[in-house]
Amino acid sequence: MPRIQLRIYVDPGQAEVIFSVLRTDGSYERLSGVIDTGAEVSLLPNDLLNKVVYRPIGSGTIIIDQAGIARQSFEAMEAFVTGFLEDQTGAQSDQIEARVWFADTEITLIGFDGILDRAVLHIDMHKRDGWIAMEA
Repeated sequence: MPRIQLRIYVDPGQAEVIFSVLRTDGSYERLSGVIDTGAEVSLLPNDLLNKVVYRPIGSGTIIIDQAGIARQSFEAMEAFVTGFLEDQTGAQSDQIEARVWFADTEITLIGFDGILDRAVLHIDMHKRDGWIAMEA
C-alpha cells in the first residue's frame, strides 16, 4: 500500500492530491483534487465528459440536493471512472474505479465513494504533512 504524499495548504486549510483519470485515447488526464471528507462522491468538471472514459449510472443525469449551510441543489451526470492517485514524486496507487459526479464546476473534489472509503488518510496540519494510502 504505497503512500501518496498530499500537498497541504494552511491558509485556506486544505489537502490536495493528483487524480489521474483514463482518457478516451488511453492516456490519463491529471487533475489536482481537493480532499473533501464531507463529500459523499467525488466531483469532476463537466468539460471532462468529452475527454475521459466513463460509464453512466442509470440515466446518468441526477439532481444533487446539498443539505449543509448552502442548502443548494445542482444537476450532475453520475458515472464511474477509472484512474489512480499519484503525487509529485511519482508514487501511484493501484488503479481504482470510482463513482463520480460530473457537474458545472472548475474544481475537482475527492470524496468517499470508491476513493476515501478504501483509504488511510493522514493529515498533520501542525507539521504541514499528509499522505493517503489506498487499500487493495
